[in-house]
Amino acid sequence: MSDDLPLFGDDEPSEPAPLVRPVTPIADWQVELLRRALDARNLTDMSDRRQQIEDLSGRPVASLRELTADEAMTVLAALGRTPPAARPSGSSWDDRDEDTWIDRL
Repeated sequence: MSDDLPLFGDDEPSEPAPLVRPVTPIADWQVELLRRALDARNLTDMSDRRQQIEDLSGRPVASLRELTADEAMTVLAALGRTPPAARPSGSSWDDRDEDTWIDRL
């Protein structure tokens, strides 16, 4: 019986073992939401999109599929805090600064 570990006693570790969270790969719906969020910000160039994702995730990635599900949620939350780029509401005619001869008629 001396080889058995005691159930209660001084042999317990002084520090608890760190919890290791399993890495969950990014889901298809998260990839789609990320793409939509990047499109809404007029980020169409792949290098601009990658830079934005890397800035928000804090690490280099070659594609969205390299993100974990947790990283994707972090990036989506950050993109949700910044408003999408404003889309023009009218035409260049409506946005002109000065009156034209037609306006003076």
